[in-house]
Amino acid sequence: EAVAIAVADPRERARLEAAVRDAPGLVLAGRPAEAFPAIADAPLPGARPVVLARWAAITDQRRDVLALDLDGVRRILRGEVRDWSELGGSPQPIAAYLPASQAARAAAALGVPPGELAAAALPDGEAVARVAAEPGAFALVPPERLRLGVLALVVEGHDPYRDPARDSPLREARWIRARDAAGAARLAALAGFAAAPAFDPAGLLATGELIPARCTDAALASLGDYGAMFDGVRDAIAAADLAVAPLEISLTDLAPPTPCVRTFVLQGSPRAVGAIAEAGIDVVITAGNHAMDCWGGCPYGAALLDTLARLRAAGIATAGAGADLRAARAPALAEAPTANGPVRFAFLGYDSIAAAFYAAGEDTPGTAPLDEASVREDVAAAHALADHVVVAAGWGVEYTADPTPFQRRLGGAAIEAGATLVLGNHPHWVQAVEHFGDEALVAYSFGNFVFDQSWSVETTQGMAMELGFTAERLIGYRIRPVVIRGDGGGPRWIYRPEFVDPAGEGRAILDRVRGAQDRLPARGE
Repeated sequence: EAVAIAVADPRERARLEAAVRDAPGLVLAGRPAEAFPAIADAPLPGARPVVLARWAAITDQRRDVLALDLDGVRRILRGEVRDWSELGGSPQPIAAYLPASQAARAAAALGVPPGELAAAALPDGEAVARVAAEPGAFALVPPERLRLGVLALVVEGHDPYRDPARDSPLREARWIRARDAAGAARLAALAGFAAAPAFDPAGLLATGELIPARCTDAALASLGDYGAMFDGVRDAIAAADLAVAPLEISLTDLAPPTPCVRTFVLQGSPRAVGAIAEAGIDVVITAGNHAMDCWGGCPYGAALLDTLARLRAAGIATAGAGADLRAARAPALAEAPTANGPVRFAFLGYDSIAAAFYAAGEDTPGTAPLDEASVREDVAAAHALADHVVVAAGWGVEYTADPTPFQRRLGGAAIEAGATLVLGNHPHWVQAVEHFGDEALVAYSFGNFVFDQSWSVETTQGMAMELGFTAERLIGYRIRPVVIRGDGGGPRWIYRPEFVDPAGEGRAILDRVRGAQDRLPARGE
């Protein structure tokens, strides 16, 4: 009665049989056969997996395919799929690569026989750089190598920016069955299995402008369900470890909310607060240029403070406004637990649009004004409290795709001061995304997320970003194009966001972002 070995590779099977032969204490005499200690290369009932290696599937940052199934990965590696259009993307030839030291084991783990492998082997350190530089390129790489410039694909629902690497379907594993965890560990040691180190990033989702006011509020109130505004994006928000949204308006009952009329006074209902919390939004940036609006003429400061109190009572952290300037500039702290320990974030918010009349004073409520000296000072201070500082800014020119020199200067200053990520809003259109080396970026505008600006195509188009972080660095992001939709005309038009196919309806959104990105002057020009 020896340890049962169920491994297809004959050389590996022989090695394992020799390693565990006559090992004392492993035989379970008198137990049914299925309870015997066992090692297998496929799942066994009651077995524990030991993940030996795991990979992330990557392509170039501008690909418009965001997810694959396992069969699609195998077909790429075999050379059966030669163009991204065969996988639902825009036409672009595929060039597949594998790190040379792991090519054979990755192919074997995914069930691709050596004679069928068409992916080219590259020196281990070159695969990521090749994919970043070559449109259409594809590779499997250890998730620790993820960085800006390459896009990590979701495979079988597993997101490398958010989910533990050990759960990836792109993995080499052995299953061990023993009487208890100690026996499984001993058997793994005898077999010479070394588990791959834990790699568990924190996933952050960032959205565009959240403005449940005016006609949107009227529709939600008529429907009797404020949560309906998130029905098209709820799953993605809930799946993120942390979600952040810029709330442009006040949400108070000190006056009736702004009705569905033409006006620039934007106040929503406090009923929206519960919907925001229930959707899974953890952090709200309250430095909007309508943050102190009050339709009924209530005191501006009171409208803001009531909004902040309601958000915080609902468990939502806020940044960018407060009872005085010091409070407005204070960071909101949040952390995401991971297998590698918590990843800590500090969020700062600023406004440059309504600073002349809504800015906080030394002893008066308001929003944090956007100026370079404050940003540099606040980012440096926040960096002592968190692994990553995220700066949110209301800036720019409405209805344009190109950031202004002011946006470029302030975004660069925030990164120089130590911010990892800058999230911009106010233009109501999507704008450029700018990379700073391999580990920091500025997204100049996300466009609208929830708003009633249905009078132009561009103002109904926005984006969300899904980003991955370790405590040490930003490992990458993907853009999810969003279109604001409704259920019909009149008061039932909810103005709610829905994710759309980046190679279909979302193509125009990505083209606007990337066109603006390509027009950015080089820094220093």
